[in-house]
Amino acid sequence: MTRKAAYIATVYAHLAAFHLPFMSDLRHAGFTVHAYAAPDHGRADVEHAGFECRDLPFSRNPLAPVNLRALRELIGWLKRERYDLIHVHTPNASVVCRLATRLAGQPFPKVVYTAHGFHFYAGAPRRNRLLYYPLERFLSRWTDVLITINREDERQAAAFPVRGRSVYVPGVGVDLALHPALEDGERDQLRRELDLAPDDFAVLCIAELNRNKNQGQLIGAIAEQRRRGLPAVLLLAGIGGEEARLRQLAAESGAAQAVRFLGYRRDVPQLLQAADAVALLSRREGLPKALLEGLAAGKPLVATEVRGSRDLVVPGRNGYLVPVGDVSAAAAALERLQQDVGLRRRMGEYSRKLAGLYDLERIRRDLTAVYAGLGLMERAEASKVRPRLGDAEEGEAYDQVVSE
Repeated sequence: MTRKAAYIATVYAHLAAFHLPFMSDLRHAGFTVHAYAAPDHGRADVEHAGFECRDLPFSRNPLAPVNLRALRELIGWLKRERYDLIHVHTPNASVVCRLATRLAGQPFPKVVYTAHGFHFYAGAPRRNRLLYYPLERFLSRWTDVLITINREDERQAAAFPVRGRSVYVPGVGVDLALHPALEDGERDQLRRELDLAPDDFAVLCIAELNRNKNQGQLIGAIAEQRRRGLPAVLLLAGIGGEEARLRQLAAESGAAQAVRFLGYRRDVPQLLQAADAVALLSRREGLPKALLEGLAAGKPLVATEVRGSRDLVVPGRNGYLVPVGDVSAAAAALERLQQDVGLRRRMGEYSRKLAGLYDLERIRRDLTAVYAGLGLMERAEASKVRPRLGDAEEGEAYDQVVSE
């Protein structure tokens, strides 16, 4: 009999951006894989990859009434399909999904939940911990494997009464083969296509244009550099509801000509090679793929000192961490990089070294091992998941890299 798996997230863009390789691995292992999410621009990519899409009216707002409709519809699908495996992502979808799994009744599928960033992170509003911590803790009883992707969340999950177990898998991985170093001539051509002058210091930010990604702080930092006469240019790759406000902010700060809105891009590896540095000044993160790609491309990073980003930036070695909201600190970090080509090169080399810890092929083996541990797949190349923080080889490998 054909085995079935469901991959579920709040929006299809999340599945398209992060999970198609793992969905393909399940399909290759003989599973029929269905995708569930709210429709958006990522739906076409998921369908193009050969996965049947089933729309659910999820909202990112946990109190939105449409989530109840999504719950009812998902219960119906689960009763009809009788999945062997459900792998759910994103906080709101995970709540709805785990409730639906229980309410759909027997037989219960194996439920894997990847927490891409708990809402009760260090520094979060107190109400987040009051609301989300007990909810996540309670729902962990209905979770066979709880996957965390950064070290702070791993420590939080260790105290949960998970029905099965919690494991650490460092993110969604990055395909190192997509980020080869280019010859100077190739890089120069890419920069010309982006209308960058030879002496422009190009800072790339790859992120949805929203409040959390906090591009306003980065625009302020670029404007400060321009006022000092430094040829800084900001490349914003992404779309979102904050674009109009960010354009206005760039104009009001006098940096309109230095801030380039590139829209939704499918050539991120090329953009990375054209850039001099990668910046992500988010208010919160899980383990940001934008910074993972910056590592793989061998770029220095500037990020805010928040969970997840702290895992990827070793201050002074491959970039700088700055406080959320501190425009001057961000500008100073970018200025240090702009003025020292040798520093950028050394930091870029260190980034490439760190990238090996997050290689997509390693993450695929880790996830295969998670499924194998549930009796759902053959143990391919991996025989066990990565050790928990502080245990054995993987923790030591990371510590060795960051201490060198």
